Amino acid sequence: MRTIFKSIIIAVALCLAGNAASAQSLNDILGKVSNNSTVNEIVEKVTGVNLSKGDIKGTWNYTGSAVKLESEDILKTAAAGTAATQIEKKLDEYLAKAGLKSGTFSFTFNEDNTFYTTVKGKNFNGTYTLSEDGKTLNLKYGKTLNSTGITATAQINASTFELLFKADKLLDLIGKLTANTNNTTLKTIGTLAGQYDGLKIGLELQK
Repeated sequence: MRTIFKSIIIAVALCLAGNAASAQSLNDILGKVSNNSTVNEIVEKVTGVNLSKGDIKGTWNYTGSAVKLESEDILKTAAAGTAATQIEKKLDEYLAKAGLKSGTFSFTFNEDNTFYTTVKGKNFNGTYTLSEDGKTLNLKYGKTLNSTGITATAQINASTFELLFKADKLLDLIGKLTANTNNTTLKTIGTLAGQYDGLKIGLELQK
């Protein structure tokens, strides 16, 4: 037990350290103590882990929407908590109506910086760029989506990969992917999200 505990402390220390160790990929950190639920819980609470292409490579299936609050205003954040729940529910409903659900909606990232989004069997290709700090991901689609570009905050927890966007940007992308840009539900989500600063909406993915 002491050995496992020491390994957990080392893994977290590597994640938080402000030196070269902090540049390690998430796979490196998790690899130190695998199959340990305590480590998973700790990693989910740690922020600022540098992601690498190795961390995001592969196919990630959509499992649900993700809504995150970034406001430092406690009162406003508390008020936005209810709104966040409403937005997440509405976004899930919209995506389901559009046919975007697990098994029909996914992202695949390749080592050569290419990627594609699969929507109901149709692929939308593009290229991606991971920021130097490993925290943001820029997606650049090809001509099929009129060279649409979008930037996401990328976060991998123990078992999920979250891509978080500014509300208007994600809703615009969803509209293009589903060829339904005038959906009233989409507009409702955008209006509600626009009332709160520091609120991002996105997608939760799993391999």
